[in-house]
Amino acid sequence: MGIDKLTAWAAAVILAAAGTGQLPRLIHAVRVAQLELIHQSKASKWPKAHLLPISR
Repeated sequence: MGIDKLTAWAAAVILAAAGTGQLPRLIHAVRVAQLELIHQSKASKWPKAHLLPISR
């Protein structure tokens, strides 16, 4: 999907939400999704790195 199609789709969703009075609910849902993405992308959630054994 190109950025032009994505922009047009996002604008249509925003206009539809504003027209039906659901814009505050949509903004809240986007903010919750952003926070969830930030929490999931923290380094503590990443798997541990496999380290090479120390050779002596």
